[in-house]
Amino acid sequence: MDIRPYAPDTDFDTVRRIWREVGWIDDSDGHKEGLEAFCSVGRGSVALMDGEAECFVHWTPGDIAHTGTLLPFAGITAVNTSRIARKQGFATALTARALVEAIESGAAVAGLGIFDQGFYDRFGFGTAPYEHRYSFDPASLRIDVPYRSPVRVGPDDWQAVHAALRSRMRTHGTLTLEPPQMVQAEMKWTESPFGLGYRDENGSLTHFMYGKAKDEQGPYSIWHMAYRDGRQLLELFRLIRELGDQVASVVVMEPPEIQLQDLISQPFRQRARSIRSEHETVNRAGAFSQLRILDLASCAAAHRWPGPALSFDLTLDDPLERIIPGAGIGGDHTVTVANPSSIEPGHRGSLPVMEATVNAFSRFWFGVRAASSLAITDRLSAPPELLASLDEAVRLPRPSFGWFI
Repeated sequence: MDIRPYAPDTDFDTVRRIWREVGWIDDSDGHKEGLEAFCSVGRGSVALMDGEAECFVHWTPGDIAHTGTLLPFAGITAVNTSRIARKQGFATALTARALVEAIESGAAVAGLGIFDQGFYDRFGFGTAPYEHRYSFDPASLRIDVPYRSPVRVGPDDWQAVHAALRSRMRTHGTLTLEPPQMVQAEMKWTESPFGLGYRDENGSLTHFMYGKAKDEQGPYSIWHMAYRDGRQLLELFRLIRELGDQVASVVVMEPPEIQLQDLISQPFRQRARSIRSEHETVNRAGAFSQLRILDLASCAAAHRWPGPALSFDLTLDDPLERIIPGAGIGGDHTVTVANPSSIEPGHRGSLPVMEATVNAFSRFWFGVRAASSLAITDRLSAPPELLASLDEAVRLPRPSFGWFI
């Protein structure tokens, strides 16, 4: 298998062809410029057939919040295989290579967006929580914060948008990607873009929303929101409400801090009247991302449990090691849930034992699901008494990336 690092001078045109083939971009200059920005940062690798790139995998550094701690993060930001290179093992080899590079760079956690559930399980990724995608009539929002005229936010504001995302409210599970060019690319790729927000007295963008407009009445799809506190969040929803003079529906990814239904007047009446309409009021849920632990020690130390210390032996199976032997974090460990928690090599032998895949353990340690729930649906097993204790000691808010990767 002919694999090497991405070389912009020789590989860009073929990578662009791959992206067009898989439908991620079109032939427009704006999409080309977005891809140029994207490929200018992060780290990419290509697999070659007849001397040309036919598979491209890219990862980008950043950070992810585990409660109050920011951990080094690696986002697998592209996995693309051309039409003639499928079923050759290229995507598997390049994705595993990207994870090894991320581990060597010091990343503690990796994550990615998924085209469907299943393929990335082989690398130890576990499914993230449901995200709620709410479609509603903006005029139905019940917001009592005062209205202020916003400023426009457009593709030329990509550096300010990236800065606002990095300084936004960071709740459990939120992530950022370091290079501003990642935001530049996303904004270049957004069709019919619209953005509104607010700047402070120094001209810095403090809170904003950005997305895609459609026709006169929508739906408007809001893909990015950033805010530093709850009042700024409500101020953005006040802006959304004012769109209701013209726009019949808006689609928003529900912020992790709120239950959006609290802010909507008569949501079930709206739904009954709009069923099967393009402007249907509906809340749809789906898990569009996955994550996995790369560094056990740093992820363990991020969790603090003020109660009595709880220890158990852990036998961890890492599927990544079946692709690249020695690359993963499988094996025997001792976990202590305390203040701070720790994970050390080896078993003590006198403790209750949990057996889990990295996929399931990562979901447990980040609070995607409780240990007792994962024992039902995922590859995690432990004595009932240990599961009950862990449900109490590792009780975390629902993680939410707050960033599309």
